[in-house]
Amino acid sequence: MKKSILLTRAKSANLILKEKLLSYGFDLFECSLIEYKLLAFDISILNKYSELVITSSFAANNLPNTDNMCAWVVGENTRNILEKKGYKIKFCAPDAITLKKELQKNAYIKAIYLSGDNITLEMPSNVSRIIFYNTIYKEFFSEFEIQRLSQGIDYILLYSENSAKTFLQLLLENGLLKNLENSTMVTISSKVANVVKGYFKNIKNCNGSNQIIEFLEKINDKSR
Repeated sequence: MKKSILLTRAKSANLILKEKLLSYGFDLFECSLIEYKLLAFDISILNKYSELVITSSFAANNLPNTDNMCAWVVGENTRNILEKKGYKIKFCAPDAITLKKELQKNAYIKAIYLSGDNITLEMPSNVSRIIFYNTIYKEFFSEFEIQRLSQGIDYILLYSENSAKTFLQLLLENGLLKNLENSTMVTISSKVANVVKGYFKNIKNCNGSNQIIEFLEKINDKSR
């Protein structure tokens, strides 16, 4: 029987993930918990800085090409996007906490952080922040989503603390926690795992998005 997987990222990120997982034969169900809206931005601002801080692939995808700017990033996917655009990667962290600690060790740099409007962690004082995009979290489940979730899901992928909190709130509002008691929450970090650990007994904590893919690949191998 096919293993079911809930994809919870923004539509653009889910599309990339679906392409990676399509050949594995999973039953993929999409339920975006977050969407992004790019804001107007004066790209010339980047000329004032030699270092860039990026923690999301959405921001990376919407940056211009360069041949002279260094970047400090979270996630291998973000790293790959920026490297293809000509950015020199100074440090690639598995999460924002690790990135902040590394930036604190390099207090001499003058960097700019292009972030969403809703962040869970401030960067050090030597890093200026500009809101590059707005984040919009899901406010309700559709009737179809409620019906599908009530049938149970084997694996639920969670990529941020706020998305995990949004998901929990919607489950509680719709009385769906009991339906998912046997689901495995696959989280991108321990911080995300901590959000759901009081509600679910099956949690697989991964260290970054690449490890989530590796975990799903192992599931696919075992189910053959």
